[in-house]
Amino acid sequence: MTDTGGSVDAVTGPWGRRVLIGVGNHDRGDDSIGPLIADAVQSRTDRVVSIDREGDLAVLPLLWEEGDDVLIVDAYRSSDAVGTVRMIDPDDLAAGGGLSTHGLSVAEAVQLAHRLNRMPNRLRVMGVAGQRFGHEAMSPELRAVFSSVVDAVLAELGLEEVSNDPASPRQRGSH
Repeated sequence: MTDTGGSVDAVTGPWGRRVLIGVGNHDRGDDSIGPLIADAVQSRTDRVVSIDREGDLAVLPLLWEEGDDVLIVDAYRSSDAVGTVRMIDPDDLAAGGGLSTHGLSVAEAVQLAHRLNRMPNRLRVMGVAGQRFGHEAMSPELRAVFSSVVDAVLAELGLEEVSNDPASPRQRGSH
């Protein structure tokens, strides 16, 4: 596992250093879910390296180390109900194209990581169904399930106790 200094025990789980990468654009409606999730998780716990990634996804392979346990959260377009959470196998994602609304998709960034031999110990992709991807506010439907999506992310990271802790800070209603 990667040595990150004195706090290695706080952020290291059974698969390595926990890294959450929230992909999206704060100004594009439901596409903001990834960065907002990363911000919410960071406000609840210091046991995750939480990264808000807007813009070019070609840098994704540089945001993790070989021994890391990485979870990428991104919005996707679908006929699924808004707020539906899907775990997507990164290899299936790469084979089938991307769910992303970005220039270089998450799928292409994963392919790049493979080519650069920069794959983490474990990589998972969590897609969250959205409906609004223009320059507008997050949809009311996604805003209504935001806390449950944060809890799903914390559970996926093995931090259920943080999501179930009534004393933990909750996401502000402004998102």
